[in-house]
Amino acid sequence: MSYLTRYYSKLNQFFNFIIKKFIKLKKNFLSFLVLLFIGFFFGNLFGTIVDSVRRLNIADSFLIFLLLLFNEFINFNIYSHYKKKKNTLVEIKKLNFLNAFKIGFLLGIFIDSFKVGS
Repeated sequence: MSYLTRYYSKLNQFFNFIIKKFIKLKKNFLSFLVLLFIGFFFGNLFGTIVDSVRRLNIADSFLIFLLLLFNEFINFNIYSHYKKKKNTLVEIKKLNFLNAFKIGFLLGIFIDSFKVGS
């Protein structure tokens, strides 16, 4: 006689969830990594160009506002599409790739900010 406790069933669900995520990661790992790298490149490029834009007397707060607006627009598109019931596989892949680009872009800006400190 086997008894399944609530803890065991939750643990089983968790491991099944992790396995599904690894399978998804295996399918799209290379494209995700490439888009992460491209986003990182554009983030570093943006950080380098910001210095040139400052010479045009555009306030840094305006540039930060544009960057925040870009980030929130992507987040809104990603998470509003996840709530829909009828998502095609192509839409989900596009959103995942857009998210990878966004993560790389923000990581590139973050790494580029260390140049200011040194």
